[in-house]
Amino acid sequence: MKKLSYISLGFILLSSAVSATENIARSIFTSGVENREPIDKVGQLTNDNEKIYFFTEIKGMSGRTITHRWEHAGNVKAEVAFKVGSNRWRIWSSKTLQPQWLGEWIVTVVDDAGNTLAEESMAYIPNSSDEGVVMPSASPTSAVTDSPAVN
Repeated sequence: MKKLSYISLGFILLSSAVSATENIARSIFTSGVENREPIDKVGQLTNDNEKIYFFTEIKGMSGRTITHRWEHAGNVKAEVAFKVGSNRWRIWSSKTLQPQWLGEWIVTVVDDAGNTLAEESMAYIPNSSDEGVVMPSASPTSAVTDSPAVN
């Protein structure tokens, strides 16, 4: 009987993890948003570009709050919260980057209960004229300078 309880608990935990991610239809880094849609998908960005956007399409979470958590070098650099207004809601936030903030950037999409719904990463790399630049292990703290957009 004890084995059956552990197996049931495993199925319950697995099903809750799956249902949380079903609420995110798309979640990507992009160089811009036009007509409430990402214009491209960015996996790598050179440091001669200073701005990056993170786009998320949410389904079935009307009335809830979703947060984009921007992280670099293990530090949270910004958190942008959005109130979801309907069963299909598109949101995006942006980050202005400093050229020296090289390395991996991660955005985690978190719900109002603290559950991770999605997570994506992007590499911020030196442009070709910066050959020989050493990527830092940590970067200065930045402030949120951009306003979120919703719907």
